[in-house]
Amino acid sequence: MPIHVDLKDSVASVVIDREHRRNSLDNEALEDLIAAFEGFRRQEVTAVVISGKGTKAFSSGSDLKAVAEYTERETQHHTYLLQKCSETVDECPVATIAAIEGFCLGGGLELALACDYRLVSAEAQFGFPEIMFHVLATGGATVRLPRMVGFGRAREMLVFGNRVDAQKALDWGMVNEIVAPGSAVAAAMAKATDYAAKVKPFSIAMLKAILVNGYGTGARVGHTMAYLADCALSQTESFKGGVSETANKGSAKA
Repeated sequence: MPIHVDLKDSVASVVIDREHRRNSLDNEALEDLIAAFEGFRRQEVTAVVISGKGTKAFSSGSDLKAVAEYTERETQHHTYLLQKCSETVDECPVATIAAIEGFCLGGGLELALACDYRLVSAEAQFGFPEIMFHVLATGGATVRLPRMVGFGRAREMLVFGNRVDAQKALDWGMVNEIVAPGSAVAAAMAKATDYAAKVKPFSIAMLKAILVNGYGTGARVGHTMAYLADCALSQTESFKGGVSETANKGSAKA
């Protein structure tokens, strides 16, 4: 199995287990990733940490050796799966954290960009080398990267295939946090566990739906989506119970 999923309480761990290929993504791995993240919709999951096996690579992107041996139809399906995978992660109704060690390239970086948070090793490297192999980054980079780092920086990475280190990625807003080498997964799991103890699955699901589907819409549409979602959330027992608990704690301190 190229993808391993572990669920404890309301926190899931997804590991790309293809260390012998720098956790590159072939069609089987992409299909398993899609199935895993679709499966979280049916489970009581609040947060997910995705990582690569070992510390050499989060993912080096598409498995070029495998793709080169695919038929034309299989190659086209690979491109489809790359897009479907990043869309599935982007739209997944849970908090997603990419724990990145080593190389995070091509489709691997596109997968990370689809997550809500990127926690990276100080030794991590990022880039889109596709143009050097006479193909394109098609898993969402041409859309998500310019929105995240700006059009000029996205052009630099995509057109010239330049790599950036962890500090530059942080300065550009491409990643959220840098940790010591070898500690990204542990730090991400700690963050996910702490988050899941405070947030209910339905709340993050509603927020993600607004963020993903409301982005790019008119302001009035986005405001209406937020209004409707908040009306629903404010009637839940989780909200009312939380307010009551907080009020009681405040009274006790007084």
